[in-house]
Amino acid sequence: MLFVLLLLLVVMILFATEWLSPDIIVLLAICLLVFSGSITSNEAFQGFGNDFIIMLVAIFIIGGVLKHNGIIEYMLQKFEKLPNINLTWLIVITMVISAFLSAFMNNTAVASVFLAPLIGLSKKFNVSPSKLLMPMAFASLMGGTCTLIGTSTNVAGSSFLSQNGIEPLGMFELLPVALPIII
Repeated sequence: MLFVLLLLLVVMILFATEWLSPDIIVLLAICLLVFSGSITSNEAFQGFGNDFIIMLVAIFIIGGVLKHNGIIEYMLQKFEKLPNINLTWLIVITMVISAFLSAFMNNTAVASVFLAPLIGLSKKFNVSPSKLLMPMAFASLMGGTCTLIGTSTNVAGSSFLSQNGIEPLGMFELLPVALPIII
């Protein structure tokens, strides 16, 4: 038991210092738990077959693809070229795009992708970055509530329901409640 607590402390320190990437830290911790006999190899990898984990991996893959191929930055660069765009309209458009994207990818990934372009736009409009970043962050959070895969919380809740014999949430089952809140 002491070994597990010490390993947990080391993992938390490694996460905080970012000395290694999180995926390597987790895999090393799992291997150490198996080699020490704290858990069996079946217990170590049992969670990877869970629908929740597979769906989260898919969400992060989609988010990574959108981030690395530059689609979002491309769209935001189009705003910079508009000579007479009003700041209010820029905020509205940014909120709509971030809410829409957050419905289909992790909202944290959406926010991280929008950070640099919006800071650049705030300099162009000579306004505080928070005038663009806060509305985007709120829209991103609310957009994630529209679909099953928008936030990991929705995925976890649906997984919990199905594990307890209750019908899991459908992809757009939350939309009728979330959409009016976003609007």
